[in-house]
Amino acid sequence: MKRMWIVVCTCILALVSAAGFAQTSVAPLSSEALAAILGPSAVTGSSACAALRGGPLFAAHKPRPGGGPKAICSATATCESGTVTCNGNGTCTAVDRDCLNCEQGHVTCDGVTTSCPTACNCNSFIGINRWCCQCACTGDCFSCCRCDGFGAVHCSLQCG
Repeated sequence: MKRMWIVVCTCILALVSAAGFAQTSVAPLSSEALAAILGPSAVTGSSACAALRGGPLFAAHKPRPGGGPKAICSATATCESGTVTCNGNGTCTAVDRDCLNCEQGHVTCDGVTTSCPTACNCNSFIGINRWCCQCACTGDCFSCCRCDGFGAVHCSLQCG
């Protein structure tokens, strides 16, 4: 779990840094120049960061040349049954539903958050997934211990 958050945070930091550098460049580089510098995989857009699910997706646009207003952004999150979407003029983020991490799913545009209509229900899971869902949603010691793979007796002794 910690590794996943480290990877997500690293990817977000890389994207934010890249966006900052992209805004200060004079002219964009051609695909050939990027391939020569970064290698073909960087130009085609395949990256480990894009493969992660459940992390926030940033969809803000750069201002138009000449200092005009920002372009409209949008965000869409996947819910239990369907999606939620919002549009904004600044920053838009989306987080998909992931009940194993107690994430109901939501979108935020210009500071206004809309959540998926159905909250996570840990009772819909069985076995270790149920324990992990309860751990993520409540932080309960016994549930977290069981999620880590320990037995009921060990967790009862550890958690009191």
